[in-house]
Amino acid sequence: MKKVILQYLASALTVILILGLVVSNRQRNQSLVKKVKDPEISYIYQDSLENLDKLALSHAGVIQSYQLDDLSVRKEDGKIRLVLHVNHSYDMQLNLVLKADIYGDLSVVQATPSKALKLALEDESYQKQLALISQKADAIMARDHWDPAIKPAYVAQVRSKMKKTSPTQLDKVLQNIDQESKEIGSDTYTAFFQASQLSNHDKLDLVMTHMQVYVDKYQFLQLGKSGYKFSKKLEPTSPFYSYFREAIIETYHTDLGLGIDDLGIKLHLFRSWIDKQSMDYIRTNYKGKTDLDKLLAYSKDKKIKLDYTTGASYHNRSLGDFTYPQNMKIQLPQTSVMDPYGVSNSRFIEFIVNIDTGKFVSEWNVYKTKKDGSIDSNPKHYKIEDGSDIADTDSANYGLSKGLNTDLPAYLNNSHTYLDVRHPADNAIRRKMVRKWQNPKNVLNGGRYADIVKKGGLKDLETWRQVKTEDRLQVYNAYLDYIRSNFVLNGFDSFYQESYKPQGGDKKKNETLDNVFIAKNFYRVRDAYAIKLYRQDEGMSFDVAGQRLFGSNIAIKDGILYGSSLGDLTIEAYFQGELSYLLVATQKLPVDKNRIKSNHYSQDITLKKVWSSLEGQGSFNSIITQFQDKDLLKLRISYNKDFLPTKIQGFYNSQTFNGWRDLFYIDYPYRDQEAFNQAQDAYIERIQYMEAHPEEEAGECG
Repeated sequence: MKKVILQYLASALTVILILGLVVSNRQRNQSLVKKVKDPEISYIYQDSLENLDKLALSHAGVIQSYQLDDLSVRKEDGKIRLVLHVNHSYDMQLNLVLKADIYGDLSVVQATPSKALKLALEDESYQKQLALISQKADAIMARDHWDPAIKPAYVAQVRSKMKKTSPTQLDKVLQNIDQESKEIGSDTYTAFFQASQLSNHDKLDLVMTHMQVYVDKYQFLQLGKSGYKFSKKLEPTSPFYSYFREAIIETYHTDLGLGIDDLGIKLHLFRSWIDKQSMDYIRTNYKGKTDLDKLLAYSKDKKIKLDYTTGASYHNRSLGDFTYPQNMKIQLPQTSVMDPYGVSNSRFIEFIVNIDTGKFVSEWNVYKTKKDGSIDSNPKHYKIEDGSDIADTDSANYGLSKGLNTDLPAYLNNSHTYLDVRHPADNAIRRKMVRKWQNPKNVLNGGRYADIVKKGGLKDLETWRQVKTEDRLQVYNAYLDYIRSNFVLNGFDSFYQESYKPQGGDKKKNETLDNVFIAKNFYRVRDAYAIKLYRQDEGMSFDVAGQRLFGSNIAIKDGILYGSSLGDLTIEAYFQGELSYLLVATQKLPVDKNRIKSNHYSQDITLKKVWSSLEGQGSFNSIITQFQDKDLLKLRISYNKDFLPTKIQGFYNSQTFNGWRDLFYIDYPYRDQEAFNQAQDAYIERIQYMEAHPEEEAGECG
């Protein structure tokens, strides 16, 4: 009897163990299924399908949909195997093998189609369709002198557009793509420009060739009658401008700027046509009583933040004595709405707006068109007294202007100066006007100019408009006295508010990543994109407590700026702007040493958990803006054994990129104040030497 009972207990225990293993395996498998079905990694499946079928997931492709088979998910030899069913079919399927890296991020290492799927893809009629598409791409390449690298971009355009229409519309889609390929800034043209492997110089030259531009005898850039035109859909924040700017920055990256060749001169003059396109787009597509109202409507419609903080002294010229500003400057977007980093359209487009009327101030308000469609560029046909709009005109920015923003990478610190401020000669009409219409000197440089509209934006404008005309000169003089006394350039509304409402004290600082940098005091930051672009970046070195820095051909020591100009900023504001580029992007990020050590000295942070309070707030930092736009989801911080951060990466899920990208590299080469001072002094000597011998710098770059 005892033997029977023992056998029964042993059998029961075996059943319990088996059931436990089944439940445990099921739980593990459910966790694995959840991991591979994470929406954040769906792009790896789409990429695999598109590699197999060029028109995948469109109405023109064989592969029009897919479903992940939960029951197929299993782990073998450290890899994950799974099956994607194509078009709701069990015969057509794609077998995938995934592998995780040391951080746990998955990628596809093998993709094997089933026999039925291979036969469908090899179908004769479908292959003829692909051949037709290939022929159309070849024809555009031959006509427009693009290189073969645009061919995948052409196919991607077909795939994208066929997702929005029926299979019978393929011929019409191909016709539309052909038309778009002749329209500068269209989706298709932009895709070609981005994908092309031509040198940046050659791509820029190709745009000029497509538009048949030429410089006439009055230094005016005319457009050819039969040349390609701007796309009517080319809006101020279109992606094309970002790639166009990037190509210019990479091609003309020395202090010599655009003046080194004929193409550079054309590009300088071409910015006027960019200004016209932007102004026409806003005036044509948006409603409002004034141009400013239309621009604000565009900003609201596109959810684009406007920047009011860059100086407008060059857009407030006068024939006689200067009284007070008549115009304000608006640049957009305030921070880049493009790719996670690198390709930036921050403050590329600018509008000059009359403060009282809200009308755009532009040279195009004055220029005359001849019967043949060209612009009358003879300066004798324009009177000096009618030239204020020409003298004060807006101008697209190929470099990155700063203002009060903190999104400017150190390696681009001087790009606005050598691409936009110091530029080749303007056309003869504008040269005639600026000789007579003089720009005022900045208040902090002993002059009478200060921006009315600055950090306060529309509040500055509204407050100034409330001042009676007869009182404005007196009030403006008081505003200047306030700036001279306080060295604050926040705008007119701030002048009123700070005069009567003292600001509260400093808030208590939290123990977060930005505080780690502040406590360390001496550190160097290198921009990951600059390294990708130029294969090196000397970075920017900081002495936080001493308010000193050096790198990227500038330095600040003992309140003196070397290698650049302050513009309308104080030395403190300039330093804080450089410092904030990293510190603002690391605010509120917790430093959990136990978690960091257990995770190979790295830390992944889901930003929605720590930056929720920043949602909806105005930001001058591109990293924060990318989070607010829901493009940047996570940050990964890598540390050394002393728990000092060495690398910051971002995880993006945007229309242009999915996955991890390096943002910053940080190191600590200065053991103490003496070491920092020695390195900085040597750097300042180098700046001063190169300023005294510019020809040597040109020789190094050329």
